[in-house]
Amino acid sequence: MDKTNLSKIEKENVDVQSSKINNVTVEEADYEEIVCPTRVAMIEGKERTIIVAHTDFSIELPKDKKELCKKLDPSKMLSVIYHFTKPELFWREGYDLYDENGNIIKDGTPDVLVHVQTSEDYWRVCIEERLEKVEIVEFSTIQEYAQTVGSTNLYSRGMTDTEKVGVAALATGNKAYMAVYEFAKENKLNLTTAKMYLDVAMSKTQILEMSMGNMPEVVPKMGRTKKQAGELLKQAETVFGENARKRYVIRPVNTLGHQPEYDRDMIIKALKAITKDDALKVDVANPDARETLVTNLLTKYLVINRQKESVKEEVA
Repeated sequence: MDKTNLSKIEKENVDVQSSKINNVTVEEADYEEIVCPTRVAMIEGKERTIIVAHTDFSIELPKDKKELCKKLDPSKMLSVIYHFTKPELFWREGYDLYDENGNIIKDGTPDVLVHVQTSEDYWRVCIEERLEKVEIVEFSTIQEYAQTVGSTNLYSRGMTDTEKVGVAALATGNKAYMAVYEFAKENKLNLTTAKMYLDVAMSKTQILEMSMGNMPEVVPKMGRTKKQAGELLKQAETVFGENARKRYVIRPVNTLGHQPEYDRDMIIKALKAITKDDALKVDVANPDARETLVTNLLTKYLVINRQKESVKEEVA
């Protein structure tokens, strides 16, 4: 609009109107209606389309397992009962509700149900398009809702890393994984230490994939038998005591053992040569330096033993 010939008042009126029009235009341009994802749920024998709502206190989904869910075979999952409650209690108390994408669900949105999470179904509700078994639970207060969640999940936990390896071994029949599982259980070792004594490479993602029955391209193998690993652990305990169960002892053994010039017998001899004074120096050293000290000790005695062998060969 050309404001050249308008009076001051007329110009101000036009500016105000233009401002209002511009504000409305901006608001309309920026506003985008959010469409919440839905699920089909069987409730009291009837099929309903619902928006699954979560709260600020819901269990977070593990981001590193998102791709693994795509490989799941639904026929191999046990059925669960999903529990939901009505959203009005949360809105009335001023708590925000979110859809599975993290968007706030507006107060009064129809067909919303809040998921009452348990440790077994909190992740499945977002990957199953159809929820076959659904129960609606009524709560009179937020406290009652929270107490129900807390009581239901009182003793719930995920499998330990060792237990996951056991399941992966059974699911695939892999002998290396089974050996690691049994060695950890028999010697009361954590998974990391057990796999190092058996010299087996494994990752968390690989363990989870194998627990679904999927074999990786590179099949896990043992660098040592259970018998050899047991002998190595026993010798390490003779020198380092309980510290033999820590990674800073076995990791240098594997690093040097992978060198072509050192075989298993040479490593065992080097371990036997380490004195109690040597072990004590490692024990009182800065934790960050212990692995380097063990490496240096093993290297020292490997060199000494090799020199002794060379002398014997020359004499012979």
